[in-house]
Parts: sequence; structure tokens; C-alpha cells
Amino acid sequence: MQGHIRKQGRGSWESKFDLGRDPLTGRRITKYVTFRGTKRKAQDELTRLLAHRDEGGYVDPTKMTRGEYLRHWLAADIDRRVAARTAARHREIVENNIIPRLGGVPMRKLSGVHIEAFEAELQREGWTKRRRLPQNGEPEQRGLSAQTVLHVHRTLSQALSHAVRLGVLLKNPAAQVKPPRPEHREIKILGKDEIGTVLNAAKGTPLYLPVLVAVTTGLRRAELLGMRWSDLDLKAGTLTVNQALERIKGEIAFKAPKTKTSRRRVTLPTVTVEALQAHRWAQAEERLMLGLGRDPRGLVFARPDGEPLDGVALTKAFRRLVAATGATPITFHGLRHTHISHLLMDGIHVKVVSERAGHANIAITLAVYAAYIPSMQADAALRVDAWLR
Repeated sequence: MQGHIRKQGRGSWESKFDLGRDPLTGRRITKYVTFRGTKRKAQDELTRLLAHRDEGGYVDPTKMTRGEYLRHWLAADIDRRVAARTAARHREIVENNIIPRLGGVPMRKLSGVHIEAFEAELQREGWTKRRRLPQNGEPEQRGLSAQTVLHVHRTLSQALSHAVRLGVLLKNPAAQVKPPRPEHREIKILGKDEIGTVLNAAKGTPLYLPVLVAVTTGLRRAELLGMRWSDLDLKAGTLTVNQALERIKGEIAFKAPKTKTSRRRVTLPTVTVEALQAHRWAQAEERLMLGLGRDPRGLVFARPDGEPLDGVALTKAFRRLVAATGATPITFHGLRHTHISHLLMDGIHVKVVSERAGHANIAITLAVYAAYIPSMQADAALRVDAWLR
């Protein structure tokens, strides 16, 4: 539809033209523009508007509120495109942080100023504890951390970029706002003597093998709990990361590894191979004693009935174990940091370490673990000196 003009009154003209279909409702959008002047000038203005439309520059904002659009984005884009755990995190941020403060206003009125003020408010008083205080009866409030506000900013920016791609917005106002920069948090790892202390304390308990495998392979907790016997080649001394376990609101599911490079093969040290062999025999004998047949899931780490271990319970038990030994207080994920850091400190090439860790690229390994890479400045100076001599 090229559009047309009609006379409204003396020196007044109405232009009517088509903007296509609303990306959310599917309804056709018709735009009306009033122009004062001669018919020739009104025709020229319509020609300009049509050209602007054809270039993709004319966007008719949706009448949906931000809250309505954000829920549409979650259902139509996020839920079918990303992992369930990631989708749940986006939904939590949208429902708890964004919609209560920004959800009631039409999309077309959102600007960078609004987003900047919104994020500043989150840092001042974004966290609310839902309980009554005895002093004044008001909910306790304090600011969200810079890291949390950064997560909120990224979620909102993704949603607004989606709106731009669909033609709902002309540009992403979140792109104009600089989010807070979280402070760099130092990675906590166990020293080599502490690794031995923790493993000795775990011997004879269900924690021993998960801790041993984690600290000798660098697997993520979800990868560890999703590992099956079919993923192991104990004769060759290797394991292949093929799936990960995730638990959302009490429901468990197995998913593909985090990234393409997360699907990897990891060589096992002899001590880990021997421990896994012993565990396999013990697991089979236990199921036989309980009158259970072959476990169809075939998980390496499972309860006697074959159900997966609870990751949260594993983390809490590990924290208590570390506290009892007096070692550096780390989380279960800290075993992964420990494995990667000691490999780098022992001079293993960063590319090998990155592949073993399943990082998407070497840049991630360098960015996170740069402090643990030995300096080769002295060696470089000696080599330059050798050139000259």
C-alpha cells in the first residue's frame, strides 16, 4: 500500500499509509498523519514518510506496556531458545526486579534516562526482605550488588534488542546506559597440601569420590552429577562430557553441555581411574543387595535407587567438610578453580588447560585465571640477551 492523502479542511491534509503488521498481534498497522499546507507539499511529505518506512526507519510503537512485552519475550523467545535454568533466571529477574518498577509504562516511552534511574534505584534499595522489623514494622531494604544490577541490565537489554529486531522499537535505550562495574572477586583455591587434607578427611564418606573427580578433572558440578558410566573409558583412562544435570524447582532434567566446547574428552589420572573402578564394583554390589536390576540411567553419582544426587546438598556437605579441616573456605565449584589454577601454575600450556576446562575460548581462561599463569618475563629477557650476544 503506497498510501494516499485526503483533504480535511482548508489547508489541512490527512496522509494514510500502511506500516505492515504488528509483530505481536499480527494486526495490520495503519498510520495517519495530518499536514498543513498545499496539496503538493502534503504529497511530498507522504513520499518522504513512505521512503522512511521502506528504509526501516519508521517504527510505530506498540501499545503494550513494558511488563506485557517482557512476558511476551520470555514466552515467545527465551523459553524456546535457551536452557531451562537460564530461562528461569531471566524470568526471576523480570518478575522480581524489572516489572515492579518499569512494567506499567508503554514501551514507546522507555528511554535511557528511565533505565539509568531504575538501575541507580536498584543499587540504593533494590533488595527487600519480606519480614516485619520490630522497630518500625517496615520491610528491611538495602541495595542490590553491582553484579546483580549488571545481570538485570543484561536481561533488560536482551529484551529490548528483541523488540528492535521485531520492529517494536527503533533503537535499544539500554544500549545508551553504562551498567555498574562489579568489583573483581579473587578466586579462592586450595593449596596442594590442603587438597590432600580435604581428600583424607573425605575418605570413607560419600563425598570422597565426587571431590576427587572434581579436583582432578575440573568438571562443573552439573557435569559431574550428569556423568554416566557409558561416558567413561576406564581402560583408556578418559571421560567424555556428554550431558549435565540441572534441577529447577525440584524437577531434574539432563541437558547438553553448557557450550559446544564443553562437550570434551578429559584424561584421568591413575588415582581417579582406580577410585572409579572401585566405586563401580561397590555400586553394582549395593544394587544387587537391594534387589535392584541394572540402572537405566547408569549415573556414576547416584542414590541407591538410581536417582541423581542433589547438587545443593552436595555443596552444603562439602562446605561443612572444608570447615572441619580448617582449609581455605571454598565452594564445591572452587574445586574446578583449584584444578585449573594448579595446572597453569605448573606450566601446562593455557590452550591445553582451556580445552580441559571446556571454556569457549582461551580468552576466558586468560581473563579469569591470569593471576595463576607464571610470569615468563625473566626468560624473555634472557632470550633477548642471547640474540644480541
